[in-house]
Amino acid sequence: METLTAQALSSTSKKGYKFVGYFGNWAQYRQGGGKFFPDQIDPSLFTHINFAFGMLGFVSWSVDPSPTRTGNQRYTGDYTLQPVEWNDQTVLYPAMQNLKKKNPNLKTLIAIGGWSFNSCDDTPESAGTAHPYGPFTCQLFSKMAANPNGRRQFINSAIAYAKQYGFDGIDLDWEYPGDSARGGQDADYNNYLTLLKEFRQTAGQNFIIIMASAAVPKGSKTGDQFFLWLAQCGQYLDWFNVMSYDYHGAFDDPKTIGTGVNAPLLQDSVPNGTFCIKDTVDAYLKAKIPKEKIVLGMPTYGRSYVIADRTDGYGKPFSSAGPAGPATATPGILAYYEILEKIANGELNVQKWDEATLTPYAYSTKTGLWVSYDNPKSLGYKVSYLIEKELGGAMVWAITSKKK
Repeated sequence: METLTAQALSSTSKKGYKFVGYFGNWAQYRQGGGKFFPDQIDPSLFTHINFAFGMLGFVSWSVDPSPTRTGNQRYTGDYTLQPVEWNDQTVLYPAMQNLKKKNPNLKTLIAIGGWSFNSCDDTPESAGTAHPYGPFTCQLFSKMAANPNGRRQFINSAIAYAKQYGFDGIDLDWEYPGDSARGGQDADYNNYLTLLKEFRQTAGQNFIIIMASAAVPKGSKTGDQFFLWLAQCGQYLDWFNVMSYDYHGAFDDPKTIGTGVNAPLLQDSVPNGTFCIKDTVDAYLKAKIPKEKIVLGMPTYGRSYVIADRTDGYGKPFSSAGPAGPATATPGILAYYEILEKIANGELNVQKWDEATLTPYAYSTKTGLWVSYDNPKSLGYKVSYLIEKELGGAMVWAITSKKK
């Protein structure tokens, strides 16, 4: 999947496209043949690789597994950058930087935050880990950005940490400013702008600063206001990694929306809906965000459901998220290789192509599993679209594979 996207970008006459991939440090724990490490990445495919994730102000259970140290005892008391996994600094960071020996033009960044960091209501079941940190960390971004000394401390720490471990910049992955359900407040928008301005002033122009940005309005800002705010952020950023996926999933209303397409290209899978990549890009461009700063996100996973009506089409009522895959171990999500396995073993015995959204889907007439995903054909359409719109490049979440 990553290979196809890279080839499509490099085969065009226009030069300078970015191809950004995320490596998730938890992939090292995957079962079912899904374990994945940085040295398995082909660095020739990418211009930039983001290491996901680092965190601020908190010591994870992986770094310090002491059973007597409670969550409330894990705050560092400041806003300095911290590793998430016990072997980030000793094993995974060095392996990531070693990729530059094979591709001297490769740039690496450390992504800070992520979905789980701001998930206030995570449980061991929803997070897929015995010790979710989101309930303890979800307000840290907001508190740091509101405090001048906190911002200064975070900025200086992030720059020093990145340079110490060989990263060329940072990717701010705050999901999402202004969202009260995820530890935010209305003041986050102005505070984030101040944070970015001060970050750029301190880091200078040769240090890469990017943002993982939402595809649709998040938090208390709605409609055009949200994208105009993003445009203000953009003046301090090298580019946006637009998370143009997760438009639909088992988090939707199971009856009024039903099964939907994870990353529809030209139109929503919901009649008259506005959740699709075209609408996202149009909103970014309408806000006068420079097209070269829009790096279009593409998923290497699918969103799954369990349906009762095992007939063709999307928009079907569902009873639950699809069962967790053996490697990714998260209900409602399957890696592309897990989907291919289910097609090969006959469970997903019906495969379809939807011309309206330019994506495939598959389902089981036996178990009721229904999956919206991307394959080489749909990714090819997405790459052609970003080339047509003269965007800055492509991003994939995430770089994964299965041992053969």
